[in-house]
Amino acid sequence: MNLLNKVIVFSFLFLQFHIAFTQTSKPLFKSQVALGEISDKKLNELSGIISAKQSSCFWVHNDSGDEARVYLIDKKCRLLCTYELESVAVKDCEDIARVIINGNSFLILADIGDNKAERENIKLHIFPEPTYQQGDTLIHIPKKTIRTVTLRYKNGPRDAEALFVDPVDHQLYVISKRDFQSTVYSASIFNNVKKNFSLLTPVQTLPFTFTTSANISPTGSAIIIKNLTQIFYWTRNRTESIELVLSRKPTLIPYQIEPQGEAITFGLNGEGFYTISERPFGLKSSLYFFEKL
Repeated sequence: MNLLNKVIVFSFLFLQFHIAFTQTSKPLFKSQVALGEISDKKLNELSGIISAKQSSCFWVHNDSGDEARVYLIDKKCRLLCTYELESVAVKDCEDIARVIINGNSFLILADIGDNKAERENIKLHIFPEPTYQQGDTLIHIPKKTIRTVTLRYKNGPRDAEALFVDPVDHQLYVISKRDFQSTVYSASIFNNVKKNFSLLTPVQTLPFTFTTSANISPTGSAIIIKNLTQIFYWTRNRTESIELVLSRKPTLIPYQIEPQGEAITFGLNGEGFYTISERPFGLKSSLYFFEKL
């Protein structure tokens, strides 16, 4: 069976498995709309995205094969600037997230990919969110401003491509990819700036597998998780724990499958959410917007 047929069969099995565990309701978001198409060759393997604090821009990054870099793009997918993390070596960056500490915004570049589940430790690289100045094309982020946190799974290595930080209590959540049911792990690392190592403890399992990205809304009132074929959505009362919220059946968001959709983020202003994908075999990759109804 060739690769394309394998993908089709695998996608079909995913769909049948997930439908039984999701709930439908009246539409929450409009159908996806393409805002722009990736054309820069530097952005061929996009694996993470998060809305930038500067309006109408996004932070993105590639996965394995690239160095410790993040890229700023606009809604038309034009590359505005490349930011390189000084003296940081990475293996497989799979997601990007944000944490607010003392009113300041920090980005988290998550070097958590582990296809063979053999990495004893994974790492997060945390640095102040840069401010783009028109005309910038390449900026180096000084080593002294980067905090690297080492993580280890309590029950042995896992492959993961998704994480987020709860804006309510600053708890970190990482979601495994290749377990039959994706597992949600948690760690406390942002309430102690001197803590640079932590164990990831399993706190919840999800009724699907092959999770590729996740995000929580800036207010902490909604969570969105995607795999290669589906997008799952939960609403949350801010007094509820993440574990409790993810124990409920998610709402399935209608989604036209991307070539290799691996990244998702909420907008910063509650306008909806966005997705973007890799470009396998040179296929088209667009930034899609799902407007909130």
